[in-house]
Amino acid sequence: MRYEKGTMELSPARDIPLLQQVLRSGFVTGNQLYEFMRLEQTEGSRQAFDHRLRRLVGHGLIEKRPGLARGRHQVYSISKDGASVLIDAGELFAGRRNVDVVKQSCAHWLELNEVHLALWRSRALVRWTPATEICSQNLTSYRYAKDYDAVVAVGCDGGEARFALEYERTPKTFGAYGEIANALEDETLVDTILYLASNYHLMCIVRDRVTPQRVRVCVGLVAEFMNKLLRTPVMIAGTTQRDVPLQNILVQPRERRVRS
Repeated sequence: MRYEKGTMELSPARDIPLLQQVLRSGFVTGNQLYEFMRLEQTEGSRQAFDHRLRRLVGHGLIEKRPGLARGRHQVYSISKDGASVLIDAGELFAGRRNVDVVKQSCAHWLELNEVHLALWRSRALVRWTPATEICSQNLTSYRYAKDYDAVVAVGCDGGEARFALEYERTPKTFGAYGEIANALEDETLVDTILYLASNYHLMCIVRDRVTPQRVRVCVGLVAEFMNKLLRTPVMIAGTTQRDVPLQNILVQPRERRVRS
């Protein structure tokens, strides 16, 4: 990275991937960000990473967000200038729901990062499509039924399986869940939706309220998923099925029913 007269030249191999990960994560701790860069094999030295992060913060491309997450290390998010740099570089970004509601959404995105990292470390992860890209795609006619937290492709039973991922940290209203179930009847791009809930009661609420006919909705506990990943026992919304390993569901063909 070369600095001249208060400006900086961005490294396509080092700086751009780091900025992209900050943007795609919504909010991210320094430790999470380093782990993403290490797994992506764009950074192997914590000292070099910390220096790079400080420089990007100092030039206004990444923002520090002090006091957002109690008991955690420093939290970062992309700045408007940083987002502009990435858009100019071709990043798929057209805004993202809930990120501007800072205090309510910070913990959500930090914990979702942990799910992402757990899958990546396990080597089960084939592809993680972030919310930024999903929200951008949903402005086109080839769209998902809703703005998911992510769409995930994993290696499963010798093949590849895809599912949409939603992290349910706090409950919504019953009416909101009804609207979600109705929207999912129009889903055509994925067959399975995985809801990871923060507690058992919330898991049961989703199981009982989000019961579309067109797609499978699986509901599990995020704490169990962090330990068991694709072996996580899940409930199938709208049915009495429970404690079914997620991987068993992902390999089953889904018979779609056309909405009447």
